[in-house]
Amino acid sequence: MRIPIGVEDGTVLRVAGHGLPADKPGAPPGDLFVVIRAAEDPRFERRGSDLYRTETIDVVDAVLGASIDVPLLDGQQSVDVPAGAQPNAILRLVGKGLPSFGGGPRGDLYIRLQIHVPERLTERQRRLFEQLRKTNPRKPSQLS
Repeated sequence: MRIPIGVEDGTVLRVAGHGLPADKPGAPPGDLFVVIRAAEDPRFERRGSDLYRTETIDVVDAVLGASIDVPLLDGQQSVDVPAGAQPNAILRLVGKGLPSFGGGPRGDLYIRLQIHVPERLTERQRRLFEQLRKTNPRKPSQLS
């Protein structure tokens, strides 16, 4: 039996004529029903043919932009994070998800960005952040 490409967990496939023998002599055997159980991949969350992943980046990379390596199903890819990236921003990699059920186009990979704000700073880092604060003409209450 061939499992169709892109099949999802819990899908039931029917294999005609491969079930239990019939009660009546000469009657064809019944059908076999196979329930698909797909193994989870800890790197991704699956929704249909789309995949989701969370990546954590440093606050500096969110502000200035960066390039991060993201795992794919078949390797990895360098992805550009734009300057000024906000927490929970989503980057979309078109066609990097799973094949669609029955062989349609591949789904997409969505990357949610989490921003890591350091809890402890070196003295130099603290001075640099304080200098940065002085260059910001807006007060925190005006940022939203």
